[in-house]
Amino acid sequence: MRYKCIECGTPLGFEGLCWACRAKHHREEVNNWTTQDIEEKKKLVIAKLKVSQEDEFYSTDEREIFDDLMTRGIYCKEIAKVACEREIYYPSELYYKAGEETINKLIEKLMATESKDEGSTLLRCLAMAGGKKAQDTLYELKINPKPWRKNLYVDSDIYAEEGGWTFDSKNQYIKLNYDKCFSLEPCKEKNENGTFIARKRGEKCSHCGCELMDILVINGKDERFAFLGLDGIITASCCPNCITLSEGISNRFTLDGESMILEYEGIEENYCEDEIINRMVENRFIVSEKKRPLFYGAFNEDVNTIGGFASWVQDWEYRNCPECGKKMKYLAQIHWDTIQDCAEGTLFIEICPECKIITMFHQQT
Repeated sequence: MRYKCIECGTPLGFEGLCWACRAKHHREEVNNWTTQDIEEKKKLVIAKLKVSQEDEFYSTDEREIFDDLMTRGIYCKEIAKVACEREIYYPSELYYKAGEETINKLIEKLMATESKDEGSTLLRCLAMAGGKKAQDTLYELKINPKPWRKNLYVDSDIYAEEGGWTFDSKNQYIKLNYDKCFSLEPCKEKNENGTFIARKRGEKCSHCGCELMDILVINGKDERFAFLGLDGIITASCCPNCITLSEGISNRFTLDGESMILEYEGIEENYCEDEIINRMVENRFIVSEKKRPLFYGAFNEDVNTIGGFASWVQDWEYRNCPECGKKMKYLAQIHWDTIQDCAEGTLFIEICPECKIITMFHQQT
């Protein structure tokens, strides 16, 4: 590479800042928005929605401003109302915690549509809106499906998952994510006595021979993670080579920090050389002192988070626990490029607290 990032020294093919430093500065700017700044940003988004048609809004600067508002925990019912009036349904996060009037309009449109495409889109928006009315509507459409349902790949309870929840056969509400979020921030020194990313296990993968890793260790005794309801050390372990090319890896953990990797279908060739493993382990991420808004890590791949909403690279995905068969809860995400230069995709980690099972899987474009 001919150039280096003027801030961190990362080799670049151009002059200026690398993507990570640009993202860091943008987050700092957004996190420092004043109350007046936020009100002005909301007005910009609403004004653009009022003159946009269907999918036009998605590719505008104002859509990016909306994302930033969400990362600040700003949920605006007026934005949802205007989006609904303009029949703008993407991104579905526009409708997060929408007002009752907007939810009623979404339900009315959903029950009247004859289009599978519109039906699919409205299901996602209702899932994000959440609440009892949305749940009852999605449940009704599951037990009494509309004709267009046969042209969808999944049922309405799967659409509910985009909002971080679902329901069972008796319409009992099931929460699929946590209502608190913390970020993992770069620091001067890594602390393996607390919550951290990546350490070697001292074992080799039986499939490819790669070094096995405890990819995430969470100190559940830390009061910041009391919301997990697990008073102990939670360890998620995997082969960092196989996990990127397999269907996923699960393990059983104990609250004393031990983790047993369950059988998985790995690959034969090892693409993670020792140098790569060493760089992954040398990261210096520590947990943010203060909790973050739920969507803090939901729109970009620059920040690793525990709790809150994920930044799904593809569609949302909640695995079934290999022990009890119930839906697992989304726990954390680690973007590979934050711990391994030029790596692609994201590792998603899910948990069944009752069975003490962790499942993790990889998504990339």
